[in-house]
Amino acid sequence: MTKIIVPDAAHESPWPHRRTAAWALALLFFAYVLAFLDRIVLSILVRPISAELQLSDMQFALVGGVAFALFYVTMGLPIGWLADRFSRRRIVAVGVALWSLCTIASGLASDFAGLFAARLGVGIGEAALAPAAYSLIADLYPPERRGRAVALYTLGATIGSSIAYFAGGLLIEFASAHGAILGLPPWRFVFFAAGAPGILLAALMLTMREPARRQSARVAKPASFVAFLKARREVSIAYILGYSCINLPFAGFLLWGPALFDRVHGLRPAQLALPLALLFLVPTALGQWLGATVTDRMLAKGRADAAFRTAAVCAALLVPVAVAMPLLGDSAAALAALGLLLFLTCASVGHHAVVAATVAPNRLRGLYVALFFFVQNVMGQAIIAVITAGLTDHVFERPDSIGLSMAIVGGAGAAAGTLLLILGREALRRAAAEPHP
Repeated sequence: MTKIIVPDAAHESPWPHRRTAAWALALLFFAYVLAFLDRIVLSILVRPISAELQLSDMQFALVGGVAFALFYVTMGLPIGWLADRFSRRRIVAVGVALWSLCTIASGLASDFAGLFAARLGVGIGEAALAPAAYSLIADLYPPERRGRAVALYTLGATIGSSIAYFAGGLLIEFASAHGAILGLPPWRFVFFAAGAPGILLAALMLTMREPARRQSARVAKPASFVAFLKARREVSIAYILGYSCINLPFAGFLLWGPALFDRVHGLRPAQLALPLALLFLVPTALGQWLGATVTDRMLAKGRADAAFRTAAVCAALLVPVAVAMPLLGDSAAALAALGLLLFLTCASVGHHAVVAATVAPNRLRGLYVALFFFVQNVMGQAIIAVITAGLTDHVFERPDSIGLSMAIVGGAGAAAGTLLLILGREALRRAAAEPHP
């Protein structure tokens, strides 16, 4: 029988000082920036990599999606287990160093197998970040400030994407115009430039102060992870599958977006550098802020299902945008629709970790977040990457049909996610009100 502890405010440990929390959050934010920089830079290099290594769309999907996801998801769960028990800052430091070295190794690949192996390593390293980061944030910030802290951290994904599109596009064009840099072909140099900053950040991670773990006063000892999932299966299905589905239009663009604008609109990386950098900076930041602020305010008013409410409304608006954006024939209209797609996606999913902090006890939270990213990356990085490539290569049989494939996958994902979150609202309210199992 679960033992319930009555909170004792007199013995409640204080939250970390604001400066301590801010420094830790800044380090985690920059780690997420580099994670997406190293992840997204591959999609900018579709043309030169495929040309030199002679890769088909399906092989590129395996390298850009399956290779990354394979070890990200298989290592994510054990790393989540470690994050619940050992130093989270050290786990993040090792992860940043590993994925940065493997990004550099991507620039050394001489064939499909070598590039596949390097991207496996990137997946292993990045698997260390999310479980530890979300666990740290939950112990750094009180509930009324946590939504915005989570949103600021997840903004690193969009900042990293913005930098990748801007710097990567300009670098590849500059290097192409001037030949080899440091003896490296252009696309190989870009991987070196993307991976190098992570080595310094890994060392800086060790300056972070590890916050005390704050166990909820509603439970003395958390149940096993399996027992916890059984007790919270309804809200967990809505949380994990719902947000993962909503993220599919965003994930699809990260892998195939540059190819879409290249094949359909004739825009090269240098032409896309500034537009994509701005779109991944402004609409995404506004979306993160809006989703987090609305959710925090509704939580302050006692609406325990606030996260699902915000996400479901934004995801419903996302459905027609996800279908239309890749089908538009005018490049300016497509870029405008992309801005709206990014805004709505970030408003929907940017605050998702608020749910994990509400539903899962501290000692299971890292593993719970790891399970979330396990499913999200299986769907967004592996299965959907292969389905999109399969539709393009084997159903429509035309490289310029990539937009139709993206519209099918993205629209279906956003619709399914909307439905799951609507159906899960009552389960989230119950989970917020009941003691942790």
